[in-house]
Amino acid sequence: MKQILFLSVVTVGLHAVARGEGFGHLTTGGTGGQIITIDGAQTNAASQFKTLVETVNTPYIVQIQGTLSLEPVGGKVSLQANKTLRGIGQAPTLIGQIGFKNGVSNVIIERLNITNPEDWGEGDGISIKEKITNVIVTRCTIYDCADGLVDITRESDNVTVSWCRFYFTTPGGGNNRVSLIGAGDSQTSDYGKLHITFHHNWFSTHCWQRIPSVRFGKVHIYNNFYDCPGNLYGVRSRIKAECRIENNYFRQINDPYYVYINNEPPADYGKIAAAGNVFEDCTGQIHPGTDTVFEPPYEYALDPTEHIPVIVQYGAGADGCEGYPPHWFFGPYGDFNLNGFVDQADLRTLAGYWLAEGDIFNADFNGDGLVNNIEFALLADNWYRLSTHVAPPSAPQNLWALGQNGQVSLFWSANAEPNVRGYFVYRTTTSGSNYTLLNESPLESTGYTDTAVENGTLYYYVVQAVAVDGNESKMSVQACAEPAAGASSVILQENATGFCGVDGIVDLGKHAGFTGPGFCDTTNTAGTGITWKVNIAQKGSYLLRWRYANASADRPAALLTSGTVIVPSISFPGSGAWDNWNQVSVGLSLDAGIKDLRLEALSREGLANIDYLRISGPAVEAVWCD
Repeated sequence: MKQILFLSVVTVGLHAVARGEGFGHLTTGGTGGQIITIDGAQTNAASQFKTLVETVNTPYIVQIQGTLSLEPVGGKVSLQANKTLRGIGQAPTLIGQIGFKNGVSNVIIERLNITNPEDWGEGDGISIKEKITNVIVTRCTIYDCADGLVDITRESDNVTVSWCRFYFTTPGGGNNRVSLIGAGDSQTSDYGKLHITFHHNWFSTHCWQRIPSVRFGKVHIYNNFYDCPGNLYGVRSRIKAECRIENNYFRQINDPYYVYINNEPPADYGKIAAAGNVFEDCTGQIHPGTDTVFEPPYEYALDPTEHIPVIVQYGAGADGCEGYPPHWFFGPYGDFNLNGFVDQADLRTLAGYWLAEGDIFNADFNGDGLVNNIEFALLADNWYRLSTHVAPPSAPQNLWALGQNGQVSLFWSANAEPNVRGYFVYRTTTSGSNYTLLNESPLESTGYTDTAVENGTLYYYVVQAVAVDGNESKMSVQACAEPAAGASSVILQENATGFCGVDGIVDLGKHAGFTGPGFCDTTNTAGTGITWKVNIAQKGSYLLRWRYANASADRPAALLTSGTVIVPSISFPGSGAWDNWNQVSVGLSLDAGIKDLRLEALSREGLANIDYLRISGPAVEAVWCD
């Protein structure tokens, strides 16, 4: 049975599911041709399949049932023009690579499970390369391929990838690649081609990178669900690429989308225009999305972003369901208008279904073809139980910690919701796990002093808001501090208050020994850096100390504040290995005021890996970055 991970109550109305087929919308595949079914269990099934799909100038609709392995024909086929490949029956699966004859056009691939773990052909699941045009890949589940799941390169054009599920069954280290758009920086003939649309796809478990990675192309990415925590990066816009990224839902994604630079001149940098995206517990880089890019030359309808996890999980993949999910997939049965309550307006809606003889899908909860006392009882029960429902508050914002002698002081911003009763504070010595509650009853204030600490120990904190009805928010971002004798100090970790970004990635575990959620790894280019924001509440002398690792020669850096160099060069000498962590300190006098601090590489190797920045002095505060 198809698994659906339910979204909590949604607060906007239903829209029609977007069915626009994007840049590939003119594709007809094998329409009008003979429909031929290949049973994977039949003798010579692979040979028959290869003969049909590689037949020149003859349209075919080739249906696959069962499991069809391409091993007897070398592990791959090369499709000719005017073909439709369609899975039918229970779990239709093709093992091997689907490729194309150079220069062909007009192919549809739908309702298939596709996998290529044995590295047949180029190792891809689907390889669209060498001037292939007008292709639609829709409602497929593509998984566990030795190289890319769907690669589109070498002057191919007008391709739509829609309603597909992508996943890997195990973590793949440097592999687990989803989709490469454009073969390489030197493949300049791709420029002006590679018009691609990705919509309503589910990028699922262990998808690691290239989701997609785009060179030269114009790629429209909308209404997709990114659900692959632990990934390396999401969308990467590279040399002369243009990416339009709209109404996608990113859940626990590192680097949801950003521009990747590889020594090309600024005029050739990739571009991103973005709007309407949702980021749930994401880390790393998110491009501001303010570039000017192409306008799609086709009509399309955007589904509300907050609906995307439910819509896409319901409809994506070879077993995806057609149509819009019934309303109870988004919340309780009876909340037809998705306003978070079951009330009189919903009762009127149910009454309309009760009398109807037509489409009652959105009200027929038990699938018996009737709307009757069963559905009425469900609505009535939810009306009673949810009549005083209060939504959970949002997670507290702007948490930061000040390490002092024998204590840690915490500060955060008050929640705006009027129903917030107070706050719970949690502590751990293991970043991200094993939290212990520090206060038995909710705090009414937005601060807390923890005196049950030991000097020299690194502590991590999160805060949770609780509503008057007991509903609790998600955890805040994590803050950390190390109490010590002497000057108080603030530690600025990745993806926390005071950390503004890195020209590269926040690495979550490539090398051991870091603190917090990971460490900053900049691109190997001079001028790349890391930016933090602090408030110097009192003019005075401050000590800035970076914890770093550097297995190579010295990687010097400059320190800037608000764009002005204040320390021309700071040495970060080799530490012997990437998991050997040392410290470098700089003392300087700072005037009062909010400071944008930037550590910027002076050599082409970029910065050393930076674990955190600690600032000690008379009065320093972490500031949330806009």
